[in-house]
Amino acid sequence: MPKKSIAGPLFGLLALIFSFIATASGLFRAWVVFWICLLLALVSLVIFARLRFADFVNFFVSRQARYGANVALSIVGVIGIAVFANAIITHRFDKRADLTTLQLYTISEQTKTVLKSLKKDIEVIAFFSKNSSQNAQAAARAEEMLELYARETKFLTISFKNPVTDIQFTEMYNILRDGTVIFKSEDGQEKVTIVDEQKFTSAILKLIRNETKKIYFLVGHEEHSIDDLLNNGYSDVKAELEHQNYAAFPLSLSTKPDIPADCEALVIAGPKAAFARPELNAVEKYLTRNGKLFLLLDPSVTSAKDINSGLVRLMKRWGVTIGNDLVLDHVRYAIWFGGPIALLPEPQPHDITLSMRDTVTFPVTRSVTPIADRPANLSVRTLLNTVGGIGGSWGETQRETDGTFSEDFTDFTYTAGVDTPPPVSVAVAIERKNDTDGNGDTTRGPTRIVVFGDSDFAANAIFRAPNRDLFLAAINWLTLEDDLVAIRPIDLRQQALREMTLQDVRVVQITSVFFIPIIVFIAGLTVWWQRRKGENA
Repeated sequence: MPKKSIAGPLFGLLALIFSFIATASGLFRAWVVFWICLLLALVSLVIFARLRFADFVNFFVSRQARYGANVALSIVGVIGIAVFANAIITHRFDKRADLTTLQLYTISEQTKTVLKSLKKDIEVIAFFSKNSSQNAQAAARAEEMLELYARETKFLTISFKNPVTDIQFTEMYNILRDGTVIFKSEDGQEKVTIVDEQKFTSAILKLIRNETKKIYFLVGHEEHSIDDLLNNGYSDVKAELEHQNYAAFPLSLSTKPDIPADCEALVIAGPKAAFARPELNAVEKYLTRNGKLFLLLDPSVTSAKDINSGLVRLMKRWGVTIGNDLVLDHVRYAIWFGGPIALLPEPQPHDITLSMRDTVTFPVTRSVTPIADRPANLSVRTLLNTVGGIGGSWGETQRETDGTFSEDFTDFTYTAGVDTPPPVSVAVAIERKNDTDGNGDTTRGPTRIVVFGDSDFAANAIFRAPNRDLFLAAINWLTLEDDLVAIRPIDLRQQALREMTLQDVRVVQITSVFFIPIIVFIAGLTVWWQRRKGENA
């Protein structure tokens, strides 16, 4: 009889231990251990019930069991009432409160105003594959934000597609980057490649306005043609601009000595012939009346004489020095494009480079450097520069006797005081600030200029993300289409916690799954043993 008295509690204890191990194994997905321990727990429970059958039955008919059942039913009832009340409130009022410090789950008043003024249907299609933690976080953030948008208007429909598996939609909308969000109406569509409230709202505003801005590409100097379908053409640029609700047209200043008044931006893409004086005057006049210019000048590799010297002098008056050199970077370059002359430049902070996640490729580049001594109302900022330091990157000026650069780029060496020193700037953005009257009110818009030291980066042969995104970002900035509303971005770094290491994660898991339950179990076992000793006494 004493053996039976000891064996019963022993098997009951074993049932608890095996149950605990099975639960922990299930949490860690160790399924073999889980099933073995679960089976042992069930066997131990059956033996315990068999040896202490009377106690086992009495437990379910005892006063403690009735009290426990009443408490359990009360808890279930309270939970049921709370769920029912919450469902009614959610259905009738649909209200939510954002208690986060940075208001992460609240959209701005500007966005709410835009959405409430919406009178036509807009379809939002978000392409996220969630194949990495970064993409998964961006997808979650986009889903949360778009849900807030949909709460403010009935004219917005949202769907998510996987660009890897939903091939039909990927090809239909020409999706080249994971994380692209399409805003589509019956009049056009807008693409956004960064999860940002300001970008989303600006895209909706563009569709509401239904305005097609005209971009003119200068011709007559052997520039890249928007009608050229070959590798060196800009036909892909034209197609992408049309997808972004722009209209691209060629423009010849030899037949039309002035730039049209409806020109939202003028693009001069890699001219190989010199500009006549009347043409330079037309460009200069356009800029003085707050024009927008995208200038892409390739280095002069066949002659020491720069055929674009007229444009170079014009840009110098706008605070930029365009070097007659060839930029090399021996630290980071595209080896598949010809070695150190094929740059992979580093983006610098600016609205144009804000959404850049990958490096662009500049096949052959010249330096484009801001001038320090420039007017106070002129802002000139570097967009891209080389990575290598002294001896690693520079703007080479040494040429052969015939005026060309040596084809063996490894023979070049940096000469201080002669070559352009690193880091070499290869792209800049210029803005002449708005003029104001005596009351401080703006009287006219800004003049904006973007100058790149290479034009081949946007040719059909390599017009892919991120080159495409950089070109479109420059156009959007020039035409003031980058941000149609001013919404302060949320700086998550203010609330960022230290990232847990693998060791930290393991400590938390072991503590929560093993140590805390074991302490509670030992405490309960101690109380039970003390009470049992008191009853036996």
